[in-house]
Amino acid sequence: MKAPTSKSRAMPESLQDTGALGRGLAVIEVLVESPRPLTLHEVAEAVKLTDSTVHRILQSLLEANYVMRDSSGKRYHAASKAMGSLTMYHPLQILRRDAFEPLRLLRARTELTSSLVVFIGNERLVVDISGVSGVLTPYYETQLRNPLHVAVSGKLLLLNRSPVERQELIGDGPYEALTPNTITDPDAFRKELEQILARGYSTNLDENFIGFSAIGAMVSCGADQPLGCVMLAGASKEFTQETIPEWGKILQEQARLISFSQGARATYSMFSQ
Repeated sequence: MKAPTSKSRAMPESLQDTGALGRGLAVIEVLVESPRPLTLHEVAEAVKLTDSTVHRILQSLLEANYVMRDSSGKRYHAASKAMGSLTMYHPLQILRRDAFEPLRLLRARTELTSSLVVFIGNERLVVDISGVSGVLTPYYETQLRNPLHVAVSGKLLLLNRSPVERQELIGDGPYEALTPNTITDPDAFRKELEQILARGYSTNLDENFIGFSAIGAMVSCGADQPLGCVMLAGASKEFTQETIPEWGKILQEQARLISFSQGARATYSMFSQ
């Protein structure tokens, strides 16, 4: 039985030449993402290394408390040190706590899944999610990897980049079409960004997946200080001409509250240096 691995984080064909650090990180990543403990051979298959090499890596990780054995002693899983290495007073942890109530309020008022995303360079990090039981809820990895031009968070990130930087990130166009609703024309996409700037919120209406849509507003710590965004996501049938403007307004209100929080300021200071 092959070890479960993330489809969006497929391992390269060989890690033999990446060095001890790269191989160790690959093993940790596989164990963190696995829904169950894995045998040595399953880990070796997932990272495409020999059993003997992975055995040495696992012994080192066991000694460093990044990996643990299960009760049988034959399977391995990630230890808490690998799964939650941030201290309670790390800026991202403070931001998560500060955003708890705004995300809860958004979820309660819209009955959609709410989430907070932070921009770290050109990466989009999911800091927290507040889901709704019994409602279509998206699956988010820690790092969002969907194309920037189809994502609410991606559009907001691009909005705060220069034209040259945008071109470097998404190319000249036409852009990849994931659905018939995807904006692929560069001129049309520029107009989309202008509309986002004017109305104060971004939308993704069946652009990434048919039947699933999202809306989001920027979290900023001041002029020209973008931190990330707050988003609402759910079934496309809920996104109507009446609900979209209403949700856009609520999102902007809660985004402003998060923007003034201690966690937002600390996080921006940490990643803007």
